[in-house]
Amino acid sequence: MLGQDLRELYIDLLTRKEAPVKMCCQVLCNMLMYLMEEEARMIKADQEWKKLQNKEDLKEMGDIQSGMASTIIQVYIKQILESFFHHHSQVRMIALGVITLILRQGLMHPVQIVPYLISKGTDSDSTIRAKADQQVQELDKKYPGFIQVTTINTRQTSRVTKIGTDRW
Repeated sequence: MLGQDLRELYIDLLTRKEAPVKMCCQVLCNMLMYLMEEEARMIKADQEWKKLQNKEDLKEMGDIQSGMASTIIQVYIKQILESFFHHHSQVRMIALGVITLILRQGLMHPVQIVPYLISKGTDSDSTIRAKADQQVQELDKKYPGFIQVTTINTRQTSRVTKIGTDRW
């Protein structure tokens, strides 16, 4: 997913409005599958470490794979989040699934994701609305007060941007 050709193809498919819906879905499904496989691998590695934790030093566990998922997400996060606004609900649903895994695995701080999740609270698809609201609630439990602060900051930024554009 980090090879230049594949990266350019994925970014093109996720950003080009004329891209076939099936291809957009496939790109997002590939990311979803990768994150699910990484999560399963991390769970297995954690179980193995728990068995050996008294014998192994955490410093010696140099796990190269743990940073790979984060690196991949950093490359594609903008396109994944913009997929929330795709005209086809299937693309939006899969993008929400990818974001759910990103949050669950702690691959990104939620500050960049929260405004997109909040926007999906008004999606025309009730399943997407419910799943986005569930993610917002889980984030609010995990980081009490974070959602309110983020919402206020988003409103203030929007206001400042509007004021700035009105003056010019």
